[in-house]
Amino acid sequence: MTATASNRNFGKASAWVLLVIGIGLIVGLVLALTLPGPPAGPPGPGGGGPIPPRPLDGAMLVLSTVGIALLAALLVVYARTYRTTRAPFVLGLWVFLLALLAENVLSSPLLFTAFGVGPGGLGRFLTFGQALMCVALSIFLYLSLE
Repeated sequence: MTATASNRNFGKASAWVLLVIGIGLIVGLVLALTLPGPPAGPPGPGGGGPIPPRPLDGAMLVLSTVGIALLAALLVVYARTYRTTRAPFVLGLWVFLLALLAENVLSSPLLFTAFGVGPGGLGRFLTFGQALMCVALSIFLYLSLE
């Protein structure tokens, strides 16, 4: 591959990754600003009601949404690849990505909010995990589009 073809692929792959991240950020920010966050933990001492949500919960919601967008994009990329190659490895990778998407949806703050529970003291660790997942999925999507 020539240097100019490599530069074109770099630009195209980078643009798609940035587009997917941008879509995830916009949707995540809209959700974080419009939906109530999950409660931070169990009711306070003396039955005073749930502890109010922390700002970290909004960040976790945005990162979770970006991760879901990246996983959806990867599923599209590998569905196309499987359709053209019919390679069993690609089908296995697609099933793995589908399971990872299900795990990401099940650990999303949107689900916490829907059931009225919060991450408790694990919120900061879950947020850090979501951030690492977004970085890894961004690299994976970029390499998949190369």
